[in-house]
Amino acid sequence: MEWFFLPWTVTAYLTGTFDPPGWHGIERNRYEPPGAAEKWLIEILYETVAAETRCTRCGAPLDRPRLRAGAWPVRVATRCRGSARHRHRAAVSRTPDGLRTDPLIRA
Repeated sequence: MEWFFLPWTVTAYLTGTFDPPGWHGIERNRYEPPGAAEKWLIEILYETVAAETRCTRCGAPLDRPRLRAGAWPVRVATRCRGSARHRHRAAVSRTPDGLRTDPLIRA
């Protein structure tokens, strides 16, 4: 019956992490500016959202969004194609789980 307790005793001794020394996973400095891949992902995401969204005020389609990605949070801005050119904005921030995107709302 000793084989019955063997897996339990092995897992009891394996409580540490399996990361190699010096490895910090995906944890990065939160003040590090967004990288090229993050900018590209945000750009593609909001281009798709803007193409499918209409202005909440006049119902006109939205222009292509512009990014201000010098630091976190990344600012996304666009305008509607109507005569009033209503502004719509969103912010993207980095969280420990990934990127947190806000919806495009009229500013």
